[in-house]
Amino acid sequence: MLKSMYNPMSQVFKYLSISIVFMFIGYLFGLSLPDSFIYMANMFIGIVMIGLLILALFSRKSIIPRKFSMNFVYLFTFIDGILMSPIIRYYVGSMGTDVVISILLATAAIFGGLAFVANRSESGKFLRLGPILLIALIVLLVMSVINIFINGSMYNIIISIFGIVIFSGYILYDVSLIKSEIDYGGINDRDDLSIHVLNLYLDFINIFLDLLRLIKELND
Repeated sequence: MLKSMYNPMSQVFKYLSISIVFMFIGYLFGLSLPDSFIYMANMFIGIVMIGLLILALFSRKSIIPRKFSMNFVYLFTFIDGILMSPIIRYYVGSMGTDVVISILLATAAIFGGLAFVANRSESGKFLRLGPILLIALIVLLVMSVINIFINGSMYNIIISIFGIVIFSGYILYDVSLIKSEIDYGGINDRDDLSIHVLNLYLDFINIFLDLLRLIKELND
């Protein structure tokens, strides 16, 4: 079994780190896109964020298979990095490189702090959040679709804060779920970790995008 070979939780964060590296490589690859994509980024942001929310919803509802190759996660994060490239370039142009890097570090701090709390807590402690978070995620998805047509500053702020709260809750939930599956023998090989790595990646990237949007709206 995987548990007898090494610590599965440490493997989750190792594969998550690799996934974020693939996203960064995709971002660098996306830098070759024409500058015209940057001017489309404001519209593109909403589409990408809705796509990520739908994927997050599908993964929670088991529409996506619970077990698949980790290479799929790497491929997805690489493609996501390409799609994120014009969005990040847009925010860099609007707020500056230092601000975007600071927001990335803040995202990492939020993620690391909540993951630490969940990992240090008893197994399954935060699983009760699941139904509440799922309903909130559906509401956020509907609000995000409406925002394509409204795109108001205050509405963007509300959605961003709501999204940060939801995916912060999902970090607690997802790490707690991993701990529970490890304890009950539900993780036996690397591919059993793939859905968890994908979910944690979606938690991280959604918080990052929501923080970017929130800070930009507050500074405008």
